[in-house]
This record gives sequence, C-alpha cells and structure tokens, in this order.
Amino acid sequence: MKTPLVLFGASGLLGGELLRLLDAHPGLELAAAATRDGGSLSAAHPHLAVAPVAVTFDVANERVLELASSGTVAVAYALPHGESARHWLALRTRLRERGVDANVVVVDLAADYRLRDPDEHHATYGEAHADPEGLHEFVYGLPELQRVAIRGARRAAAAGCFATAMQLAVWPIAAAGLIDASRPLVLSGITGSSGSGAKPAPNTHHPHRAGNLWAYALKGHRHEAELRQTLSTTTARSAAIAFVPHSGPFVRGIHLTAFLPLRAGVDEAKATTTYATCYANEPFVEFLGDGAPDLRRVVGSNRASLGLAVRGATLTVCLTLDNIVKGGSGQALQCLNLMLGFDEAAGLPRCGLGVTG
Repeated sequence: MKTPLVLFGASGLLGGELLRLLDAHPGLELAAAATRDGGSLSAAHPHLAVAPVAVTFDVANERVLELASSGTVAVAYALPHGESARHWLALRTRLRERGVDANVVVVDLAADYRLRDPDEHHATYGEAHADPEGLHEFVYGLPELQRVAIRGARRAAAAGCFATAMQLAVWPIAAAGLIDASRPLVLSGITGSSGSGAKPAPNTHHPHRAGNLWAYALKGHRHEAELRQTLSTTTARSAAIAFVPHSGPFVRGIHLTAFLPLRAGVDEAKATTTYATCYANEPFVEFLGDGAPDLRRVVGSNRASLGLAVRGATLTVCLTLDNIVKGGSGQALQCLNLMLGFDEAAGLPRCGLGVTG
C-alpha cells in the first residue's frame, strides 16, 4: 500500500516538478494537490501526462486530517518563502488537537525552517519567524550531510538551490579541517531563469534573459546563511564568505565555482582524496577528479557533478546541478524517501537530459 501525499503549492515550478517525479514513485501516491484558488493544473503543467485536479487549501487541510487519523501521510510544501510556516503552524495545531500530528511527515521546499536560529532567520529574510516553536522539529534537508538525522526525523527543510551547490562544493575540505580560515571563501554561481519562479517578471522575460548575463545580490545572498550554519561545526567557521550569484541565459541549472583557501601543505592529491572519499558512496554526487562538469550532464537529474584543481594555495571546485531537481523538488523527495523508509533513490532520475535545447 502506498503512502498518501498532499502537496500545497501545486501550481508553481517546484510543485509541477514534484508532481512529475511522483508519477514514477513506487511508494508515494498523490492524495491531493492544492492551490490557493483550486485553479487548473492542466493549464499550469501541460507537460504532465495526467494532471491532477487541483483543490483549495481548505479541502487539502481536511484531507490531511482525515488521512492522519488512520495512518501515515506525507505533506510537501512548495509555497513562497514565509507561507509554509504560517500554514504548517495552523495545520499542526489542528492535528495536535486530534492527537495525530506524529502521523504526518513534512518536507518544506521553502526557506522557512532551514535556519535553526530564529534571529538568524529574521536577519536573513527580514521578518520574524512565524513558527519559532516549530524550528526544533525540522532537520536540515541536505542528505549528503544530514542523512542520519533525516532518516530519524518526521520533518525536513529541504536545502536551498545555491546553498546545496555551495555546501557540496565546500563541505569535504572544510570537514577535513584543510581550509585556511584566515582567508575568505570566494564563490561565484550562475543560475537559470527557473530559479526566479513561475510568475513572469522583467528579469525572467525571455528577450531580456536570452543571450544575457548579470550579477545580483552583490552585498550578500540569503543562501550564504545556510553555508555559515553548516560551517559552524568545522574549523572554517570563522572564514569570511564572499558569494556572488549571476542570472544566466538558460532555464534549468546552476554552475558554481568555489575558490577555497588551503592550509599550508595541502596539495591536489590530498584534496582529490578528500573529495573522493567523502562522496564515494553518494548516489547523487558524481566526483570527476580534475574534470570539469557542465550543465548538460546533470539537467533533468537529481545528480550534482563536481571537479577540482589546485593552484598554489587555492582549491578551485566547479559544481553543476539542476536547481529544481537536486536543488529543489528532487531534494525534497530524497528527504521524504529517507524519512519514510523508502529506497533513497526511489522516483529520482539519475540521468541528465543530454540535449537540452
């Protein structure tokens, strides 16, 4: 018998991607797909072979309560930042009144529960956290770093797209204590237009985006906070972070380049061994050694691909991933698989699309 899943925020790009992935999942079954107005999902996602009938949030809430009364139900939030916490707080209150909140497994694709410290959340997102009590329930949803914690949890906050790329690029060398924390970590990333969401805007309009490239958030990007949180457990915790994101002329994908300062005596052989060992058994991280990844090999898949080189005292790591799969809905599904006891790779594509346009 499959586990039912209720999706809130089904009309957006991440919601549509999660619906696509669920179609091939052996253990999850869509029970309801909710939009604010119950609008047509066939119109929002014509790429789906059979688009589900959308329901309103109120109908989906009642469906969660009904399903939780008789067993386990999964809830996925693909809502704009700030809305997941408000919605989950209200729904959790009703579930607790019935004594069935433990039956609900939750994954949030937004930023609402990623940062453990509510003050850090306020500083990063510019508003007080709507559910500070609920923060302790959520584990950080980056399986390569938090697999054991996710497997034992009932709530996960899927890592952000740029944050996933940055952490996968930096973590192995930082965890090994090989970074010179007196020098800054310098990172540059390029993302596709899907990172801006489904709602049209001047910076995602095709005539403006195609054949164009520009930097933004020059004074700091919010996903840096997730990297700082992860590095807080390493000897690199005091290192300054300088990250500059760019908008690229493509739809899917992130290409990240990280320039990481090395401690004296760390050469390319040591760095290569460190990354190869760290990712040797990871189903969705492909280490290329001194090879250079590109977007075409990973777009459409849940894989991240990375390679490295050392010049003097600087390690350069290049990494690519699909921002709406491994950096979004695929990551959320990977977390659900772990929390629900499924094969971690269930329903997740390993192969890229190859020719993407």
